[in-house]
Amino acid sequence: MSQEALYKDSVNLPKTDFPMKADLAQREPQWIARWQDKKIYEQMIAERTGRPLFTMPDGPPYANGGIHMGHTLNKCLKDITLKYRNLSGKQAVFIPGWDCHGLPIEHKVIKDLGDQDKKSGEKRQHTPLQIRELCRQEALKWVAHQRTQFERLGILADWENPYLTLNADYEAEEVRELSRILKNGILYRGLKPVYWCYALQTALAEAEIEYAPHKSPSVYVKFPFVPNAKKFGTFDKDVFCVIWTTTPWTLPSNLGIAFNKDFEYTFFKHENEYWLLAKEMKASFEKETGKTLEDTGKTFKGADFEYEKARHPFYDRDSLLILGDHVSLEAGTGLVHTAPGHGQDDYIVGLQYGLQVLSPVNEKAEFTSEVPEYAGVHVFKANPQIVERLTSLDRLIAFKQIEHSYPHCWRSKTPLIFRATSQWFIRMDDEKYNVRKMAMDAIETIQFVPDWGVKRLTSMIAARPDWCISRQRNWGVPIPVFFCADCNYVHMTEELLLKVADRMEAAGGIEAYFESSVEELLGKDVSCPKCSSKNWSKGTDILDVWFDSGTCHAAVQKRRTGLNFPSDLYLEGSDQHRGWFQTSLISSIASTGKAPFKALLTHNFVNDEHGRKMSKSLGNVVDPIKLIDQSGAELLRLWTSSQDYGQDINYSAESFKRVTESYRRFRNTFRFLLGNLGDFDFKKDQIAVEHLLPLDRWALDRLNSLIETVSAAYENYEYYKVYHALNNYFTVELSAHYLDILKDRLYTWKTTGPERRSAQTVLHYITTSLMSMMAPITSFLAEEVHDFLPDESRAENKKDSVFLLPFPQANASWAQPTLRDEFEKLFTIRASVSRLLEEMRRDKKIGASLEAQVHITAQGDEISLLKKYADFLCEFFIVSKVNLHEGLLDIKVAAAPGDKCPRCWYYSETLGTHADHPALCPKCTGAMT
Repeated sequence: MSQEALYKDSVNLPKTDFPMKADLAQREPQWIARWQDKKIYEQMIAERTGRPLFTMPDGPPYANGGIHMGHTLNKCLKDITLKYRNLSGKQAVFIPGWDCHGLPIEHKVIKDLGDQDKKSGEKRQHTPLQIRELCRQEALKWVAHQRTQFERLGILADWENPYLTLNADYEAEEVRELSRILKNGILYRGLKPVYWCYALQTALAEAEIEYAPHKSPSVYVKFPFVPNAKKFGTFDKDVFCVIWTTTPWTLPSNLGIAFNKDFEYTFFKHENEYWLLAKEMKASFEKETGKTLEDTGKTFKGADFEYEKARHPFYDRDSLLILGDHVSLEAGTGLVHTAPGHGQDDYIVGLQYGLQVLSPVNEKAEFTSEVPEYAGVHVFKANPQIVERLTSLDRLIAFKQIEHSYPHCWRSKTPLIFRATSQWFIRMDDEKYNVRKMAMDAIETIQFVPDWGVKRLTSMIAARPDWCISRQRNWGVPIPVFFCADCNYVHMTEELLLKVADRMEAAGGIEAYFESSVEELLGKDVSCPKCSSKNWSKGTDILDVWFDSGTCHAAVQKRRTGLNFPSDLYLEGSDQHRGWFQTSLISSIASTGKAPFKALLTHNFVNDEHGRKMSKSLGNVVDPIKLIDQSGAELLRLWTSSQDYGQDINYSAESFKRVTESYRRFRNTFRFLLGNLGDFDFKKDQIAVEHLLPLDRWALDRLNSLIETVSAAYENYEYYKVYHALNNYFTVELSAHYLDILKDRLYTWKTTGPERRSAQTVLHYITTSLMSMMAPITSFLAEEVHDFLPDESRAENKKDSVFLLPFPQANASWAQPTLRDEFEKLFTIRASVSRLLEEMRRDKKIGASLEAQVHITAQGDEISLLKKYADFLCEFFIVSKVNLHEGLLDIKVAAAPGDKCPRCWYYSETLGTHADHPALCPKCTGAMT
C-alpha cells in the first residue's frame, strides 16, 4: 500500500448505516408496526410502575368523519405531553376516547335511510331500536377509521382499550352520576325556554349553537298604556309604551314589558299620541324609525312604572310592566317586550312577577291551537302576517328587514328559536348546593395555560343558565324516569337510577332500559304516591351528548387503572371553554363538589395562511393525511411543536417548509454524531468530566443549559420553546461552533488518543441526551437514532425503545460558568476571523481556511485569554497558524507559511520530523505511531 493510501485510510471519517434520506412516508409505518409488535406503549407504562401518576384524560373527539388539522394539533400536543411525563419520571397512561352518541350521528343515519324505499316508493318505518343499532355501527366505523389515522401520527396510547361513550360501563356510570346529582337536590324537571332546533326537533345546549348571519324583521310596536293612578299626570291624547323586537312571532306570547329601575323614561309627543321610551334612546329611535319626538318634560325613573299595565297590541289582555336588570340601552327603546316562554331573561324576570310560561309553539316551530288564527303556521312565516296585523290596527311604528348575527344549530345549520318545553335541568344557583359558586371558587385554584383562559371560563360560568341536559332523540343514554299515566306524577329516585345503571352495565348498555318493560325496570307493586295508580309510562328523553363526554371524570378517571381524580391536566381547543371544559367542571361539581382537573391547557384553531377558518367552501382545507402520505407524520409533529398554540395558528406551505429544513438539519447532525461514535465504547473509552479538553467541557456546559431550558419548557407546556431551543442549539452551538471545530480532532488525531476520546465522550452525551429530549416531539427520528446508536456507546443495557429510557437530567458537574464566559469572548473573536477569511476566499486569495494564518493583536484581558488557549487557537479558528501580538485590538489574515500535510491538510513549517513519515506534520506523525 502506498503511503498516500495509507494516510487516507488512517483518517477517521464518520461511519454509520444511519440513512441520510429519511423516507418518512414509507418508513414511519414500519416503526408503528414495530411499536405495536413489541408493545412499546405497554412497556413504557410498565417501566414506570410505582412512580407518581400524571393524569390527562383524552377529551373525546366525535366519532364521525376523518381527522383534520385541529385533531392533529390536539392529539400531537397530548402525545408530546404524556411521552414527556413518562420519560421524566411519572407514569402517564394515555387512554384514547371517542364521543359516540348524539345528534350528528343520528342525523346522518336517518338521512342515509331516507323517507321512502327507492323500489316500492313506500314510506320507510324504522323502530328506535333499529335506528340506535345503525347509529352504533356508524359510530364504531368512524372510531376504527380515526384510530388508524391517530396511530399514523405516531401517538402512543392504549389503542386496544379506548373508552367509548357507547360502552355499557360508560353509559351506566353516566346514570350513576345523574343519581349523585339528584341526591344533591339540583336535578329538576321544569317548563323553561331552551334553544330549540325545529329541523331536528330537539333542545340544544349552549355548546351546540353557532352564530351566523340571518335576516329578521325589525319592528317598533305600540302597547296602549293603562296607568292605574295619575302619578304620571294627565294626558290629552292616547299614551303608548313602545317596544322593539326582531321576533314579531313572539308577540302572541307577550305577557309583560320590562323597564330598568334606574333608567329615566320620558313621555314623548308624536303628532296626536304620546310615546313612552327611555330618555337616552330618543336620538337612536328617531334615526331608526324616521319619526320625530317632542320632549314633554314628563320623565320618571323606571322603578315608578312597576306593576303598571299596558294593553296587548292585538289581544284583549294586559301586559304587566315589570323591572329587570337585563334591560339595557344598547338598542331599541329601553322597554323590553317580555314573553317568558320564549327567552331566558324573559323567563327569569317572569318568574319573579308570577307571569305564565306561555309557549304556544310545537316541536316543528308551528303555532298550536292556543293561537287559532296562526295555528299550523311556522313562526318565521307568521312574522309578515303579524306585521300586517300590527299595521292594520295602527300598532306598528316602523318596520324593516335587518341582517344580524343569530343562533343556528351546529348540525342542521337552521336558525333556532327559544321555546319553553318540559326538560331536565341541573340547577346552577341552589340555596343549599350552589354549583355556580363552587365552580367559581374552584376556578381560582386551577392553573390555566395560557393564563387568558381563566377569564374566558369564568365569564361563561358566571353567565350560563341552568344546564338543560335532556334531549328528544333516540341515540343516547336514557334519563330513567317514569310518569304516572293518570296524574302525570314524575317518579325518579336515586335508588331507581342506580338500579337501572347496574342493569345497563350488566346487560350491555342503553337497550337494557329502552327495550325493557316498565314492570321489569320499576316492578309491579310501585304505586303513584299522588294518586295510588300503578299505571306508569317510561320516559324516552336522552342525556345531552355534552353530559356524555363531560362525565369522563367519573366513567374514566375514577375507574381506569393509572388515572387520578382530579386529573393533572385537561387539554383541548379554545372552543371547549363553552364545551368539554365547562361541562366537565359543572357535572363534577354537581356530583362531587370538586373540579375534575388541576390545570387546563387551551390551544387555538388551525387556520389557513391568511388566518381564515379552513372550510370546504373556501377550498382552503389542508388534509393532514395527505400531508403524511407525502412528507411523513414527523414533519407534522414538528410543525405542531413549533407553533405557539396560545395564539392564532396559521398553517402555510412556507411554515411547513421551515420545519422541514429544521428536520433535515436535525437528521444530518445526528448522522454526523452517530458516524463519529462507531468506534467508541462508552464504558471503556469515556473520559472523566474533569479531564475533558476545555472546548469539550464548554460543549457539556451548553448541553447542560439546553437540558435545563428544554425541561422547563416541557414542564410549562411551552413546546414551541422546546422547538426553538433545539433549532438554535443544532444550528449555532453544534453545527456552527462545536462540530465545525471538532472535525479535525475527530478525523485526524490519534484514534485512541485522549483528545479524540474527550470529544467522543461529549458526542455520546449530546447524542443520547438529544435523542431522549426530542423523543416526545420527533418520535420517529429519536427511535431511529436509538436504533442506530452503537451498542458500545450505550451507557446502559439496550432497550427496545427510546421511550423506555429516562429523560436527561441537568448535571451540576457539567456546568462551567468560567469556561462559558471565556468561550463567549473567544467566539466573538472567531466571528471576526471568519469574516476576514470569507473575504479572502471571495477574493480568491485562499481556498480552504487551513490555507491561512491569523495575526491577532490585543491587550489586557483579551490577550491574556488568547495566550491561555494559544495551543488550541489553530483548531478553534480552523487555520494553520495563529500569531499573537500585544497592542490595540486588530485582526489580520494572510496565507499560511509552510507546506500542506497530505493527511490533515494543515500547513506546517515542520513537516518530516519523523523518518518513517517524512511528509507528515507532527500531529499526524503522532497519530500514525
